[in-house]
Amino acid sequence: MHPRTAVVSALAAAAIVPLAAVAQTPEALPTRKAGHWEMRMVTEKPAGGSEVVTQMCIDAATDREMMEFGLRMSRDTCKRYDMKRHGKGWVIDAECAFGPIKSVTHTTISGDFQSLVTIRIEGTTRGLPLPGAQKGPQETLMTQTSRWMGATCTGGLVPGDIVMPGGIKFNIRQMKGLKKLLPQLQVR
Repeated sequence: MHPRTAVVSALAAAAIVPLAAVAQTPEALPTRKAGHWEMRMVTEKPAGGSEVVTQMCIDAATDREMMEFGLRMSRDTCKRYDMKRHGKGWVIDAECAFGPIKSVTHTTISGDFQSLVTIRIEGTTRGLPLPGAQKGPQETLMTQTSRWMGATCTGGLVPGDIVMPGGIKFNIRQMKGLKKLLPQLQVR
């Protein structure tokens, strides 16, 4: 796997639960419709990003688990995390760190949560482990569009399953253990 693809895939894995990470309380956002969702994440900045497509199967319980997991991760990695309702959507301004990667972001969330959710993240990031990455802050711009594909999950997916590019499959219950695997990680 190309180093840039590996980093993008790792960042995509971290971005799988951005809906979860935006919630200050699990009840802050509507519950997504149960079933099969396809998520497309396009990275426009830094240049050279690619489109990452993932598949996800959720029900009410796993959607809530993802939200709670993301909330815990946000509380642990962000020194500032301000979320507010803006019209029919939400806006989040945050300063976060995940190991050597530090970011300042402005996120907008829109959609009906029944058939479509769009998340646009703009900001600056320092410390991206990409070959040839500049030393100072890099502008970042990512858009994630999640579309409901149907009530029945296909391909043997069960609620909580996420399939990454290359067929990498895991369940939210496994992802919860991620934090235990990284005890040396310093945040903020």
